[in-house]
Amino acid sequence: MASPIRRRDGLLLLTFWFSGIALDALWLRLNTLPPGWDQGDHLSRALGLWRQLQLFSPLSASWWHDLWAEAPSYRGPLTGLVTAPLLQWLGPGYSSAVLSNSLFQALLLLSLYGLGRLIHSRRAGLWAAGLSCLAPALLNQRSDYLIDFSLTAVVTACWWLLSWVVLHRPRPRWLWSLALGLGFGLITLTRATGLLLLWLPLLLLAWRLLRTRGRRRLSLLAQGLITTLGAAAVAGPWLAQNWLTILTSVNMARRWGLVYQDGLEANTLEGWLWYPRMLPSTAGALLVAVVLAGGLLAWRPWNRRPLWPRQPPASVWLWWLSFPLGGLLLATVMTTKDIRFALPLVPQLLLALALVLASVRQPWAAPWRLAVVVLGVWGLASCQFGLGPNPTGFLPRPPRSDAHWPLAEIITRIRDQAPHQLSTLVVVPDNNIHLNPFNLEAEGRRQGFRVAARQSVASPAQLADELAGFDWFLLQGRLPGQPAENQLTALVRQSAALEPSGSWPLPDGSRAELYRKRVRGLEVLPHACPSDGLARLRLSPGSAGNQPGLTRTEVIAPAALVQQGLMLLVDGGEQAIGQGLVRHDGAGCLLVRDTLQRTASPAAARRRQPDAATAPVRPPELLRADGRPLPYRLLPPGNAPEGAAPLGQPHRLAQLRALGSQLRRGELDPLFSRVGQINQQDPEQRYLSQGELLLSAQLQRHPDDLEARYALALAQALQRKATAAADTLEQIVARDPGNPQARMGLGFVQLYRFRPWAAQPPLDQAARLNPSDPTLHTLRVVARAMRLDLAGALRLSQQPPPPPAGSGTASPSP
Repeated sequence: MASPIRRRDGLLLLTFWFSGIALDALWLRLNTLPPGWDQGDHLSRALGLWRQLQLFSPLSASWWHDLWAEAPSYRGPLTGLVTAPLLQWLGPGYSSAVLSNSLFQALLLLSLYGLGRLIHSRRAGLWAAGLSCLAPALLNQRSDYLIDFSLTAVVTACWWLLSWVVLHRPRPRWLWSLALGLGFGLITLTRATGLLLLWLPLLLLAWRLLRTRGRRRLSLLAQGLITTLGAAAVAGPWLAQNWLTILTSVNMARRWGLVYQDGLEANTLEGWLWYPRMLPSTAGALLVAVVLAGGLLAWRPWNRRPLWPRQPPASVWLWWLSFPLGGLLLATVMTTKDIRFALPLVPQLLLALALVLASVRQPWAAPWRLAVVVLGVWGLASCQFGLGPNPTGFLPRPPRSDAHWPLAEIITRIRDQAPHQLSTLVVVPDNNIHLNPFNLEAEGRRQGFRVAARQSVASPAQLADELAGFDWFLLQGRLPGQPAENQLTALVRQSAALEPSGSWPLPDGSRAELYRKRVRGLEVLPHACPSDGLARLRLSPGSAGNQPGLTRTEVIAPAALVQQGLMLLVDGGEQAIGQGLVRHDGAGCLLVRDTLQRTASPAAARRRQPDAATAPVRPPELLRADGRPLPYRLLPPGNAPEGAAPLGQPHRLAQLRALGSQLRRGELDPLFSRVGQINQQDPEQRYLSQGELLLSAQLQRHPDDLEARYALALAQALQRKATAAADTLEQIVARDPGNPQARMGLGFVQLYRFRPWAAQPPLDQAARLNPSDPTLHTLRVVARAMRLDLAGALRLSQQPPPPPAGSGTASPSP
């Protein structure tokens, strides 16, 4: 049974927690601003995880693949997974997501209380927990929706657990080591780089292991192995699927810091002093000054009264300082300087202040502590609610209710005009913090996942494709964009294929203008089901809407089948009916009309050429999502209404084939540039999964179609289906042995699967075919390093690849 003191401490912690929830709810009620850029992205990811959890199927490998795919960057899925239940209970909105921070606040309160008791006393623990409810930096992040507050709570909890295990050596040790591993895994699932904050304590543990001998070393090794296995069990599946995109996003963040924060690098005095100058304000500058002044006044050389119940030895002090000092050094050497990146260190500052507050036993201690509480509450009122002068030195963030941004109205307008499909809106320009692709994407997901919002990544030479690739455009004035964005704005206003669809005044005095295609590339309409129960198919391959170069496909079929995915297989190529964008909640049938740009692959064109020796052209096949044929009745070709001037959507599966040809030729830079543009136009990248199915079916009919095999391997690789991609690439190597690109692709996929022994032979074979490829040279170095052949990797890295021959690479043309 808990003692009265423990019960009182528990009630105090509950009071802290419920008070924080009430304050956060009040702040959210007073604030009407939409989420910003990063906040909108985090909310979108959380909504995606929430939707995936509603399809809970833990025994399905594809379900886990889709779940981890919702968090492809270094921003891990843990925050969104914790948010999902609140989105279910409170509704899928921004306020519900922000209130999920209260769950991490509970973890932070318990962790700080435990750390205070572990270092000093229960009094220190209560002071540390109480200060965490008043610290401006923590309050600021608690009323926002990012991953920094959740990372702070998880790292603090893990530091408490690690310190308990190291200093007290509790038994059974294997169980505590496993718990520690689970904690490390949760840090990684919050932010992939979060574990680096503990680099110095982990280095001290490694040093202790090296100095230990005999059975003690074996015991420590076993504990370390259990911890590693526990962390791998928690974070391993997510890391294994996304490690490449995680590294890419980390590198992009590093480059952002170099570009936009010049002068704050680690080689400048300003960079080294930035965090030390900012940290006091995170707890309240005046509050920190008052606490330190009281501590200095109490600590006098002639004062023989001990300030510590049990004075720790120097080694323990070194341990306690290792985390904040190591974390501060890491934050300092990073290219990007933002107090959010040092937020996990703020609880350690609060803990130090709590130790001072709990240690002083002077007659004036009671009014001094009361003054600290008053300063904390004053700072809370000023920073969070804008009441009175600011004593903290921290940038205030009061709620704002004076501006209405029409995100919901814009998304509703699109949904009303295209209710049975996923529409994609491109926002130009995309640099408005209150109206941007990220928060519009979150609003589209909140309103039933019927509208996606994207930014334009097209170069000036690709703007015509951008006009064809999107049905909806949102223009906003006053904010200058990039040159390509300004050109796209002019093209949208001038295009005869587009028409205005709505206009809203913005709080900054400008207007948001919504444009739509007069004839959309995809149209989905309710339709009466045919009386004979057979689907209907109409093909108009010559032209559509009196526009040469366009093809129109019309299908009438049950809504459930269309939404699951219907595909068309013809000798001229492959096509996904509705391109995976059909959304319908009811029963009945739908008419799906696709207007696509006619793009035929060279292989398909060769198959259509008349040849007496070849078999007759097969009739089109209409396939279900699982590849089974769907019976249908073919209708005669029809004409579009007079006066229609559709642009036509890009034929994404034909584009996928073209990308496969680029892969075969080794044209990687233009390939990935084009992939980025297509991925913006297809918000869920359905062209990859549909292309995989259709290309597999096509290869059963035409097994010698190398173009299709390269496209299939690319589709599988871009979906991060490494095993399937490796199998396809092995087939390609057998059929196209003289192409170094196939062997390099196979080696890369094997490295992605952490199989360097399987990667080394195809990479070495590719190097014999094309020794001048610098990317191939790098992959060979990486393969040797992953095999722990460090000497071989070093030798190879010191041998630059020879210059390319005048004839170019040995890659054949398809």
